[in-house]
Amino acid sequence: MKILTVKIILVFGLFSFLSSWGQLPETKTVNGLLVTVEDNLLNSPPKGKYAKTADSLDKKLIKNPNDTTSLFYRALIYYAHNQMLAEPYQNTKGTLENLTKAKIQIEQAIKVGMTDFRAIQLRAQIYNELCFRFTGDESWMFTKAQKVSRKNLFENYKILANRYLDELAQQDKNNAYQYAKRKVSYVYKL
Repeated sequence: MKILTVKIILVFGLFSFLSSWGQLPETKTVNGLLVTVEDNLLNSPPKGKYAKTADSLDKKLIKNPNDTTSLFYRALIYYAHNQMLAEPYQNTKGTLENLTKAKIQIEQAIKVGMTDFRAIQLRAQIYNELCFRFTGDESWMFTKAQKVSRKNLFENYKILANRYLDELAQQDKNNAYQYAKRKVSYVYKL
């Protein structure tokens, strides 16, 4: 009887572990671009797909704010739901804020020692997306001081995006052309 109980507990524990692991977004690299594996052609997740996983990662980060795996996957989820493929309109409410959270998390993961190449790819992609969010005509929305502040943010993100893309090109010679194509060349319009 005790052996049966132990086996049941082990099977249940293994099933719980495997099912919780399976909820993390699966990733792949396509032409030097880190993407989540999705069932649609755009490789962007439907809204709410990773909601439970995001909640779980948030709880883990409250307990251990330097958990690099949780930081990476939480930043990845923010990025996946707020990238241009998922939210193509530059001024979509909340995208800039969520990408800023993703930037902070991926920077923290790399700062505390995450060396996974995917983290370096994700960081460059997040900065690239942040630049994209400043490309719309927003002159009517902001005061002059806000425009100056936003321009400074854009210029900083542009410098960092291009620097990180150059670093990727040095590390991943097979996709160097793809990284060079993604370098930010546009200017802030306001």
